Amino acid sequence: MRRSEPILARSPQTGAITIMVALLLLVLLTISAVGMSRNSFREVVASGFSRQGAMAEDVANSGLEWSMYWMDLGNSQGASGTALSMVNEKATLLANDSMSGVAYDITTGNLYTPGGSTLQTAMEVPGPSAAVTEGFTIGLTRMGKLPVMGMSQGVGQGAYTPAAGSINLQAPDLWAVRSDAQVVQGGVTFTHASEAWISTPVQ
Repeated sequence: MRRSEPILARSPQTGAITIMVALLLLVLLTISAVGMSRNSFREVVASGFSRQGAMAEDVANSGLEWSMYWMDLGNSQGASGTALSMVNEKATLLANDSMSGVAYDITTGNLYTPGGSTLQTAMEVPGPSAAVTEGFTIGLTRMGKLPVMGMSQGVGQGAYTPAAGSINLQAPDLWAVRSDAQVVQGGVTFTHASEAWISTPVQ
């Protein structure tokens, strides 16, 4: 007589649980993948903003260097275009003491408004640059005479007197130069302002 083995019936719930666990793992993996891709996109955007911000700072600093170059009396002889406007504005401020202490736009001669005039080209962008524009505006302020103490100044024999306390016409001139830069890319404008104080010899 043959002995029969009991047949174990497989519960349908076991397969359903396996499918549910697999689906749950798949959903979790999908969510983590989407989260990682969004984080990487944020990093790309942040690095792009950081690059454009650094470019705006470089443009502002190049505006200061441009100003220092053309304010030098030796270089101003060859000025033309905007550089000539800078040289002329400097001469105007030197000739009128009542204009001291206020920033003037070097291109218009009016009171300076940051970014209010035509941007001066600061640098060339390598490659296709149709979507990127950059430049700076310059505000020039005559701050008066530089108070130099403990030295004698003059223009001829016997004219050397100590520069002590009062304004001496032979003292160097002191200037404040403000450079406001703009870098525009993809409809986003990045700005940066830099300022420097410069002294120039008596003209």
